[in-house]
Amino acid sequence: RSFKSILNKLTPQNFEKLLEKVLDEGISTAQTLIGLIAQLFDKALTEPTFAELYATMCQHLSDRFLSENIEFLDPESDPDVAEPKRITFKRVLLNKCQEEFEKGDAAIKADGEIKKEKSAAEKELTERRKQLERDERMTIARRRMLGNIRFIGELFKKQMLTERIMHTCIMKLLGETKNPDEEDVEALCKLLSTIGGQLDHARAKDHMDAYFRRILGLARSDSISSRHRFMCQDVIEMRQKGWRERRKQEGPKKIDDVHKDA
Repeated sequence: RSFKSILNKLTPQNFEKLLEKVLDEGISTAQTLIGLIAQLFDKALTEPTFAELYATMCQHLSDRFLSENIEFLDPESDPDVAEPKRITFKRVLLNKCQEEFEKGDAAIKADGEIKKEKSAAEKELTERRKQLERDERMTIARRRMLGNIRFIGELFKKQMLTERIMHTCIMKLLGETKNPDEEDVEALCKLLSTIGGQLDHARAKDHMDAYFRRILGLARSDSISSRHRFMCQDVIEMRQKGWRERRKQEGPKKIDDVHKDA
């Protein structure tokens, strides 16, 4: 609860002060660390315009623990063994990224399947109410999934996640099928618009070219909505223009900008 009240007040202007408050709470066990990271994720996923700020918080916390050689006893490790397993901030963060990525994808697909199976029979008022509830769950799951994708991208830009993990996410979103789900297409475009400039270098050219051949096909495909085709076209144009954003994203002032203005 104390972490949540601190994070609720977080802005670029009071970042350093509240970072120290988080550390002053005493993060001495893996359970406390896992709880803190879960709260950071909840904030980042429900407030995506602040994703960069929460990613910066993760970076500073990780750096602090690393510089002070702070590690945590893995809660699944046997404490009686000679060298019980230990976990780092980055490891807990990576586990949470993977958990949210898989959970969000599964939630959207599960509700989508229920919708397909029952749509023909949903004529009664009670069924209509159930449909509205499913639609609401799907909207929340989709919003959370897109928030997670943006946060993953910001964490990568802070060098908290590796390029290999980014490529794994992209390949999962593109899928094995010719026509991936529209939710995955939207998440893919969101991720590439966030990290494309960092990921698109000479060593990764073959991978990026392959991704964009698929994306070009999607931009020309009738199997997805015009909205999602335009998303694909936007990210193609961003790459062609050296990853300059077409539209400046609205969001809080970045930490570096606060220091420049001070």
